Amino acid sequence: MNENNTTSKSIVLLAMLLGLLAGIVVAPNIKGGGEKTAAESRSTVEEVYDLIGEAYVDQLDRDSMDDQLVAGMLETLDPHSHYLSAKELQKQQEELGGGFDGIGVILRYRDDTVWAGSVMAGGPAARAGVRPGDRIITVDDSVVSGVKREGDETVKLIRGRKGTKVTLGLLRGVEARPVKVTVSRGAIFMPSVPYSGMLDKETGYIKVIRFGETTYREFHHALADLKAQGMERLVLDLRGNGGGLLEAAVEMANDLLPDGRMIVYTEGAHQRRSNTLARGKAFYEGKVTVMIDELSASASEVVSGAIQDNDRGEIVGRRSFGKGLVQREFDMKNGGALFLTVARYYTPAGRCIQRPYDKGSDEYYASYLERMLAEMESDSIVSEITDTTKYYTRKGRVVYGGGGIFPDRVLSYLRDEDLVYVNGLLNRGCLSDLALDRVKSDYEALKSRYPTEDDFVAKYAVDNAMMQRLYAYGEKKGVKKVEKSARKYDKLLRTTLKAYLGECLYGTAAYYRISVASDHELQQAVGF
Repeated sequence: MNENNTTSKSIVLLAMLLGLLAGIVVAPNIKGGGEKTAAESRSTVEEVYDLIGEAYVDQLDRDSMDDQLVAGMLETLDPHSHYLSAKELQKQQEELGGGFDGIGVILRYRDDTVWAGSVMAGGPAARAGVRPGDRIITVDDSVVSGVKREGDETVKLIRGRKGTKVTLGLLRGVEARPVKVTVSRGAIFMPSVPYSGMLDKETGYIKVIRFGETTYREFHHALADLKAQGMERLVLDLRGNGGGLLEAAVEMANDLLPDGRMIVYTEGAHQRRSNTLARGKAFYEGKVTVMIDELSASASEVVSGAIQDNDRGEIVGRRSFGKGLVQREFDMKNGGALFLTVARYYTPAGRCIQRPYDKGSDEYYASYLERMLAEMESDSIVSEITDTTKYYTRKGRVVYGGGGIFPDRVLSYLRDEDLVYVNGLLNRGCLSDLALDRVKSDYEALKSRYPTEDDFVAKYAVDNAMMQRLYAYGEKKGVKKVEKSARKYDKLLRTTLKAYLGECLYGTAAYYRISVASDHELQQAVGF
């Protein structure tokens, strides 16, 4: 195996892992850590902490010491127990809560410049006249473009309480002077289900990207809409979904399982076994296909395990991450929160799909990367089963625990040397950058010709001139054109470029709506 390719893949895979720690299975919150008991003497930890504060050679930041001390304690437990500062907690609450107060703009960064990459239709920014492709020069009195500034700093400047105002300095097209636009901040909704729709007359598709407070409502609404359109087969896409709230996963499974069927059970040293059963008649009783991959974790695995063990549907894709631990949130006095693992969860057949972590967190994630690399290079998915105990589904099929959910039908990685060129264009941002540049220069013409998302999806086609611009973008960014690859994957490149354009003009739903047409794994799963 080529060493450079392996290193490159490792870096990409490590980046893909960054969201998994946040994608925990979160049980209901418990406020505070309970009443403190009186102690006759301090613990060794307390003694050392006080001595460092009183006698250490240098002045220390107590808050930093606290964070490091907590991190050190949690490191001895499991990879998913963790502490979040007040700021980090707020960010996670926004993600799981499904929204925040802001203006409804997805920011794009290129070098030292900030752009409005996509503007939420009907949102505060759109109502104020902000357009995708606008260059954001200033936020109130702060310059954000042409200076070295972290992306989070710009986001912090733009966000604020609902009802307050922020003034943006924008450069649009070839205008020489910035245009000042004042936006009244409002509530911004972040969907967990960015897209759902019919793939054909019988097959419905729902994409779920996280399990948050609004996920079940969004899922149920999408399911009802697809049922009304005559859906007889559901494809539930949980690829890349790192998890979230356990309750959302339970409610989703409840819509698909008959009354009384086991969904999941949890148990820990300080927690009795707690069974969760489906209640009432299943809202949807048709065929079910669940798509998973190596980044599907925790709550995604709860749903997948419930469907698989009850023989309710087919699991398609690649082995999931393997996170079978449940965290409970304990709010701290400083505004932060401790997410402590309090139980393991088990699928209806009795499987705990948690991967081993007895050798520490570093080895835990390193072994995961090694497994993925091995599967990428193999002619078949590597089935290293860490728990050889046989478990049985409702109909007597053998399934295994330890190391994730094993799919009923495996979709191997697409390995093709001609994809190297395509991936080079994608990884260097050539397609997304070109889409943004096209919107910047032709926004009014595009919106005039395609006033709605439906118009754009039905009528817009990437022409040869755009493809030539794409190849030129690649050359400029060091991705040398490969004629054979460009011809072979011409349709994929055109569809993906159209999807990025659709996202800029109409939002995330348009991206998924268009990109499903070139989703090789989805086509395999459905049998198209």
